[in-house]
Amino acid sequence: MAKSELKILLVDDHDIVLRGMRHLIEDSLGDRCHVDVAMTAADALSLASVRTYDLCLLDVELPDASGITLLREIRKKCPAIKIIVNTIHEELWIIKDYFDAKVEGILFKDALSNEIATAICRVADEGTYFCKRAARLRRLIETYEMPSPKELEVLRLIASGKKTNDIAAEMGLSPNTIETHRRHLLSKLQARNSAELMLNAIAHGLLPTHRF
Repeated sequence: MAKSELKILLVDDHDIVLRGMRHLIEDSLGDRCHVDVAMTAADALSLASVRTYDLCLLDVELPDASGITLLREIRKKCPAIKIIVNTIHEELWIIKDYFDAKVEGILFKDALSNEIATAICRVADEGTYFCKRAARLRRLIETYEMPSPKELEVLRLIASGKKTNDIAAEMGLSPNTIETHRRHLLSKLQARNSAELMLNAIAHGLLPTHRF
């Protein structure tokens, strides 16, 4: 941990969560840190416009901005900031977006308090911290041929029970194009039929299980 004061921005739209995280961080780091809090994307960007932060623990499920958009805007205002994403989402394509954005850390919302403190200290020490589930997803991303955005859209529509012609009409594509996307999905997910396609998509985090 650097000896100079660590300036931390906490962003979460739940007041009780912010209070708890602030207490945890100040208890762990004492006078070695200065902590500001924001409950909206607008507040976070306003703070980042007037103060340079070293680290941001960012809830990416805010009502007034998408996580990726806010992440990029914060980095524009504080180019050297290190960002730990805090999310409920474990879908592979969402986590891939955060790895592609080169965040320094990923935690899920069920992280214990001691893991949050560990993540902040490790990232502040010029490192990275990815919880075990995020690290597992990263290994999948690095070794797995991801479906294209169009293929993912087709996959989600298939999962919702729609047929080829319905999907084609909704996406403004021909039925032949939808069937081509479906064949690519079967190949990439190593599935022989639609049932295996759904099971493998869930196993790889491409579909959340609550849809079924």
